[in-house]
Amino acid sequence: MLKLKMEQLAGMNCHYVRHSLDYFLDSMCKLGIKNIELYDAGQHYFAEFFTAAMVKDLRKKIEDRGLKLICVTPDQVLYPYNIAASEDYLRKISIEHHVRTLYHTALLDCKLMLLTPGFGNLNESREEAWKRSAEAIHFLAERADSLGVSIGLEHLTPISSNLINTAADIRRMLDTVAHPAVKALVDVVQVCTVGETLDEYFRILGKDLVHIHLVDGTPGGHLAFGDGELPMKEFMRTISRNNYTGFLSMEIAHRQYFMEPEKADEKSIALFQKWINELDE
Repeated sequence: MLKLKMEQLAGMNCHYVRHSLDYFLDSMCKLGIKNIELYDAGQHYFAEFFTAAMVKDLRKKIEDRGLKLICVTPDQVLYPYNIAASEDYLRKISIEHHVRTLYHTALLDCKLMLLTPGFGNLNESREEAWKRSAEAIHFLAERADSLGVSIGLEHLTPISSNLINTAADIRRMLDTVAHPAVKALVDVVQVCTVGETLDEYFRILGKDLVHIHLVDGTPGGHLAFGDGELPMKEFMRTISRNNYTGFLSMEIAHRQYFMEPEKADEKSIALFQKWINELDE
């Protein structure tokens, strides 16, 4: 019997970046979404320039609408942050950026911050960059633990990172860092981009898999449900079969949705409900 629930589906603001924060939050309420993941998207939340007072105001906006923040996602690809950078100054400001975001995550009464491993120079040893990344992750894990926050370590496509691309890569980094505050965050687009299956991630990561980005793609693109070619219904079957009870964030991020982001969410929510009904029959 299918065990997935609508309450596990979380909204995300990636494709609302041309709309105000209030518009995004109001859209979530209108669509019946109770849980949200917040991407570091300029006018919505920009960790580098947010004061504690601004963070508290953000928390109030979320809580006043009866919403719950379940993950904070600082941008680590588009912005110049790279915790595995060979340049000392860049690695330093990257780590400081994430310490700041961890502090904000705690102030927002959120228990999870997404983290990516960074990337190394292609003309250097991958192991050197791996070592720098692992040291940075362990340092951040110590800070996270002191704040009552966990880190969700996400894999990236080979275009974005040469460090963590596969389930085995995530497992190796978790074992290298060996800190209870560091868990695994899986994106189904990344899973399909490297030719793996979601079942492999559940098998290799086990209980360390604590958060999932559920999104369609070709296999990339981060599209609304039904707009790509990924086996979304089969993903849901796999997630249910593995007794996963965490959240599933709709990381819809393609620019084609910037004009009418709410419609992309509305379509995705309707399909999610339809697939639940079909799989539960």
